[in-house]
Amino acid sequence: MQHPVQHPVQYVVVETPDGEAVGYVWADYTAGTLKWARRTATGVDGYRFGETWAAKVAEAGERGVPLAGALTRLARDAGTGPPVGVCGPEAVDELARAVTEADDRRLLAQLDHGGIEAWQELADAYAALTDDDRDVRWGGGEKNANGATQWPYPVYSRPLWRVVRALWGIGAVTPEYRWSAAPPPVVPPHGRLRPADAVRAATFLAVGERVNEGSVDEAVRSGLFDAMAVALLDRHAAHASQ
Repeated sequence: MQHPVQHPVQYVVVETPDGEAVGYVWADYTAGTLKWARRTATGVDGYRFGETWAAKVAEAGERGVPLAGALTRLARDAGTGPPVGVCGPEAVDELARAVTEADDRRLLAQLDHGGIEAWQELADAYAALTDDDRDVRWGGGEKNANGATQWPYPVYSRPLWRVVRALWGIGAVTPEYRWSAAPPPVVPPHGRLRPADAVRAATFLAVGERVNEGSVDEAVRSGLFDAMAVALLDRHAAHASQ
């Protein structure tokens, strides 16, 4: 006989063999559904591991097994303990959005502090920036002979783009930060970025600009660009002094 469920939602955490939480299998007993919530902060390996679990959860849901039984079986497969009861789906969503110290350490490990020349290039490029260099013009917007309007695009100065290019050389642009799955980074009220958030910002700007033109321009105007560069250079200086 199956015991009654005491919570409208129960979840099971899924971890990689080395202990990284990659997502949550959860059952919504009110809606009668079994779902998978992927952690947005996982790295490349964690994402791939989570993909196998997403398929496993989908397969379990298609079997028509009662939710409590399906979740218990998946909990046994995960090996991370019995299902945990929470008040609603929002609690699972909050867990999936959480960023841990392990996530930060994984991003900081991508920085190549041994590449002295690359760090010097970033420092020199950033120090050489002027206000005029930061003033981004926009092109496009005109109609051609066929009547089609050209899509607007940013025209970055060479000194400004020199800083962006330098981010690749120091390892601050990394696939370990899945920028498209996370909200855009912002400058905190005190104006300083944590080093790991600077890596997130660097990846978002350097890679995201290819998809969303104007991301660098917006970052310059919001202060994110300067906060990112300062945080990365400060991190390297602190590492070099150890």
